Amino acid sequence: MPKEVSQPAVSQRPRRHSQEFKLDVVKRIEAGESSSSVCKEFGISTGLPFKWRRDYRDHGLEGLQLKSSRPHHQPKKTSQWIIEKVLGLKKAKPELGIAAASDHLARFEAVKISPNTIGKIFKKHELPDGDQGAAEAAYHVKGDKNREVEHQLEKELDEWERFARPFPNDMWQMDIMGFYIRGAHKVYLITAIDDCSRYVVNWGLYREQTADNVLEVLRGGLAKHGAPKEILTDQGAQFKHWGGVTQFEKLLAKLNIQHIKARAHHPQTCGKIEAFHKTIHRELIDKEFFISQEQATEKISRFNDHYNYARPHSSLDGFTPSDRYFNVIDAVKKYLEDYKAPKSIKEEADGVVGVGRGSRIYLIGKLLGQDIRIQELAGQLSVHVNNQLWKDVNFLG
Repeated sequence: MPKEVSQPAVSQRPRRHSQEFKLDVVKRIEAGESSSSVCKEFGISTGLPFKWRRDYRDHGLEGLQLKSSRPHHQPKKTSQWIIEKVLGLKKAKPELGIAAASDHLARFEAVKISPNTIGKIFKKHELPDGDQGAAEAAYHVKGDKNREVEHQLEKELDEWERFARPFPNDMWQMDIMGFYIRGAHKVYLITAIDDCSRYVVNWGLYREQTADNVLEVLRGGLAKHGAPKEILTDQGAQFKHWGGVTQFEKLLAKLNIQHIKARAHHPQTCGKIEAFHKTIHRELIDKEFFISQEQATEKISRFNDHYNYARPHSSLDGFTPSDRYFNVIDAVKKYLEDYKAPKSIKEEADGVVGVGRGSRIYLIGKLLGQDIRIQELAGQLSVHVNNQLWKDVNFLG
């Protein structure tokens, strides 16, 4: 005969016993009955009578009352205002991912929402996470069907991108990226960014990737922000030539700027500028249909301004490149701590939160050595210089 196979016991929810039931058990045991026999008769575990006797001794009949099965700690329900805030941000900026949306709300709205909560809102409303920070096939190698080389380069590039000089203007990175104006011609984006902050110090869009155009971008950055201690580039002919000294190198030597050159065929060394060019390619160039170089220049200008001043960066702890470059992170932190963000749709619509409602901050940085802050309160912009009100602009008449 086939051997019987015992079936696993079906798990059952614990029984909940009434106050009268518990009292009956306690009284019978206190009257001298055996605890084991009482437990066997009522079908309860041997530990329960001892617990009930202690509860009865310490608290009387109240100690034997049914207790709520609700957990002591219940996660706070996300308010409808928060949900609409997240959905509105996602609608306005569909490229934002979960972490980026959390950073944006914390930096510009003083509203702290964890990426986990935002992820649940995205999932409930069937919203994509967004492509910000997504991997991109930038280093496809013929014959590498599994894209192993690409994945390895992506990994190394990310590791290099996380390394940074400690102070702004310690080092800049420069590079050139080419792309096509649809149905027209190829153009070249020349960019210089600050290594410490990822701040775009200057850029230009040209028909040719010449040494003169590289020098124009460099001189523009120097005029705006002064000279860095070092500049990191690849070994392109505009930066370095095997047959002699380039005009680029001569200018750096004249200004006492050290030229650091990446190893040949090793894009990871210039990780931040490579990462920036990947970002602008993925989020702008691949999505727009440029009909002219002038239109492309205008769109890139807007993108770079947004990148510098309005886009929190994960590697900067949720602050923007301009926050780090102009060394105003502490000032922004203090503003965010003092700011009393609204807690509901009504509070936001009224524009008032108690007595101490703060204002929204739109720009904080340095200009000609002066601390500049532009913020808004009830439709009025105020410009502060060195923490002193300089001018109010009322847009509501």
